[in-house]
Amino acid sequence: MRRCGKSSLLELFKEYLKKQNAKFIHISFESLEFEHLSDYKELYKHIKSKIKSGKYYLLFDEIQVVKDWQKAIESFRLDFECDIYITGSNSHLLSGEFSTYLTGRFVEIKLLPLSFAEFLEFHELGNNLSLEDKFQKYLIFGGMPILAQYKMDEINSFQALEGIISSILQKDILARCDASYILLEKITKFLASNIGSLTSPNNISSVLTSDKNSISRNSVDKYIKLLTSSFVFYEANRYDIKGKALLKTGQKYYIADTGFLGVGIATLGIF
Repeated sequence: MRRCGKSSLLELFKEYLKKQNAKFIHISFESLEFEHLSDYKELYKHIKSKIKSGKYYLLFDEIQVVKDWQKAIESFRLDFECDIYITGSNSHLLSGEFSTYLTGRFVEIKLLPLSFAEFLEFHELGNNLSLEDKFQKYLIFGGMPILAQYKMDEINSFQALEGIISSILQKDILARCDASYILLEKITKFLASNIGSLTSPNNISSVLTSDKNSISRNSVDKYIKLLTSSFVFYEANRYDIKGKALLKTGQKYYIADTGFLGVGIATLGIF
């Protein structure tokens, strides 16, 4: 998900490589230092000039900035002895598109917001609160790492969460396709208010359809896929040891971070 710490994880891996005295090249395409590497051929020339002998680790942050970046990645894999790590913004590069760009030659690292144990490490809550009280704060604020800098200040934390969810809906979803914000908002509201309940596009279509405004099952299904591919929600499919339940309709959807339930989505007017 946007702002859950992809770039920070890459930085931690870079620090680990330093300690191991490994050879690596790290490029953050958000830096103007690498503005000239906007084409895959320029990127290839730059990396080729840096690589000498031995194994290298290539770390590329926000690689979607490079036009036809996948061509350079494929050439690196074929021409050099290297491991390649990339991150990309959801507004340009969704998880499901990696299989198209890289023809299956990749391992995806799933990165989630902070767990409760990680939340306790990020926030200095002191010893005057019980574990139950700390867990209540986790449920309210959620696990987005950026909130640690606001030290549990509700106004700033809630504004940050509002900005994150707004960016996801506007940039990661609406900017990528011809979609209606009003319909996206309604479906987000429906899924968020039915966490853990069996849900299907047919049910949502029936609820949202009125005499004057008909919403098809296919449209609802498209919006749900956009929300799950942007990691706002996760889908839990049916499981049955004999496999028959897999043929039935109805899944459960869970929101990626409880902070969005408590404040982030609420401030958008969805609740």
